[in-house]
Amino acid sequence: MNSPHDDQARFDVERRRLTSLAYRMTGTPDDADDVVQEVWIRWQRADRSSIDNEAAWLTTVTTRVAIDRLTSAQVRREQYVGPWLPEPLADPIGDPAETVASAESLTLGFLRVMETLEPAERAVFLLHDVFAVPFAEVAVAVGRNEAATRQMARRARERVRDGRPRLTPPPAEVRELSDAFLAAILEGDVDRLTTMLTDDVVHISDGGPDHHAARRPVRGSAKVARLFVNLARREWLPTDEFHWVEVNGQPGAYVVRGGEPYLLTVLGWRDGKVAEAIAIVNPDKLRHFHESWSATERSS
Repeated sequence: MNSPHDDQARFDVERRRLTSLAYRMTGTPDDADDVVQEVWIRWQRADRSSIDNEAAWLTTVTTRVAIDRLTSAQVRREQYVGPWLPEPLADPIGDPAETVASAESLTLGFLRVMETLEPAERAVFLLHDVFAVPFAEVAVAVGRNEAATRQMARRARERVRDGRPRLTPPPAEVRELSDAFLAAILEGDVDRLTTMLTDDVVHISDGGPDHHAARRPVRGSAKVARLFVNLARREWLPTDEFHWVEVNGQPGAYVVRGGEPYLLTVLGWRDGKVAEAIAIVNPDKLRHFHESWSATERSS
């Protein structure tokens, strides 16, 4: 019989990976924590003699619990006012030695596209293409045969590819470019700002039911440039605090008003220009980020 200490130690070896998977599946830290807690309860009750591969067993249970949670949340998200965006993270959640695919899958733009997939499709894509789980194990996790699982992965890949702009890693001079980008916004220089955006740039904002934000994605450099300038003129106050931050592994701009979260914008880059801008205004979505960021600011 395993001791409680052994159970905890063996589970803790996998906890970070399971939390990383659960967050990518659900899009919120609270849901991810709840999923992992449920997996821990099932792990304690499991008959270990029937488990050949503990890591695979934990992955399968995490996947199934996350699918159930995501399925129950779909109606609420479909009724959400405006675009539903995942909740951002200030602290890294994945493996520090992540692959490029794994790091990319943590970005807000990527997680936004994940919302267009059915829960099982989302699980298949993440397990195989991000976490490198063999199709035979993925099939078991989602309760499909292997051929059907491969088809789901192919469809998910196509939707992910078609659902977001093509991006490249942030340029080495990203801070300098970001400062110039912000200056153009504050100066109201629409023409200069337009040159800093790709022609197919997309801006997506999540304000929730109670905060002003565009209800649909805004596309095209001229429209997005005017949107940024108009928002700055109407909404920003001289007393707002502006901070460059790291958000889900991406550079971002964080605005704090009166000590409370006001706006978080994350920029995705292509060839030195902004190709994607994701803005979160809903303060409920910024609670976790603000708490972690504030703690870091106080300790620095």
